Amino acid sequence: MKDWAFPSLAFLVFMYGTFFVILYIYDYKNSSVSVFSDVNTSQPNERDIDNFLREISNSLK
Repeated sequence: MKDWAFPSLAFLVFMYGTFFVILYIYDYKNSSVSVFSDVNTSQPNERDIDNFLREISNSLK
């Protein structure tokens, strides 16, 4: 009887963990938030930085 108790318990713990990993992956894939959705819009371009620095230098003069 002891021969089947530990393997059965280990299998149940493994299946329990696998269920939550699959649930996490499913929720991650179906989320509406994209990791790279705003890459181009969140980074200021060179002209904006140059204009900002020019305005700061003009205000310090």
